[in-house]
Amino acid sequence: MEDALEEIRFLANSGNRLRVLEALAGEPASRRELQEETGVPRSTAARVLDDAEDRGWVDSEGSRYRLTTVGEARVSAFRTFLATTRGMQHLGEAIGWLPEPARSLDFRHLRDAKITTPSQENPTAQFDRGMELLRDAETYRGLTQNSLPQYMAELGGRIVDGELDFQGVIERGFVEVIREEPGRAEVWRDIADRMWLYDGHVPLNMHVVDGTALVWLCDEDSTGEDVMVKGLLESDHPDVVSWAESLYEEYRAESEPMDPAMLPAE
Repeated sequence: MEDALEEIRFLANSGNRLRVLEALAGEPASRRELQEETGVPRSTAARVLDDAEDRGWVDSEGSRYRLTTVGEARVSAFRTFLATTRGMQHLGEAIGWLPEPARSLDFRHLRDAKITTPSQENPTAQFDRGMELLRDAETYRGLTQNSLPQYMAELGGRIVDGELDFQGVIERGFVEVIREEPGRAEVWRDIADRMWLYDGHVPLNMHVVDGTALVWLCDEDSTGEDVMVKGLLESDHPDVVSWAESLYEEYRAESEPMDPAMLPAE
């Protein structure tokens, strides 16, 4: 354990050390070339190379240095750890609001995710941001537990007019909500051929809009029952979008098309 921690400290305790070794990840270089590329003082670069060579991470031939196989593995693993840490720092407290399926995502891929949360100036900032993205969208795939009436009121006409390529999977139990609020049924009758019903619990609310994954961030109250929407995460990282698209397809494959006859009559 201590040996492993010591090796981590060897890289973590010096930004210069990491910069020099990362610069060697491409191709062999001389001390002068490393100093010019990294901006690290030549004496420091020399000390880094000597220490790394003693560890078997760097090898030299004449005046040129290269990473050994062990060195490449060490630097690559540490870079992954560093990127993961940066992703977690970027998310901050939003990590605790990620729905369970999203916790499997590689935090490295969320380093540039945009997170919209309410503020004193705009308590509905996350919903406004979601509406902004959906209002301008050309394609939509959604996996949700329910649907906000104002969203569907805004989007229904665009869907019917063919301006929005729309498909969605929603919990079957949502049909009961529409039956209890028949005023909402019209738009759902119009788009029923684009909807699928999932028997069971959908564990998140997620959309894929024009190649961007949107995930609603939620927090439960002390009873674990009432859920509060804390924010909206959006990411266009290819791996995050691929995850969202695959999850949507997985649930759709286990769902049944919505039958307009299930909805309240006009």
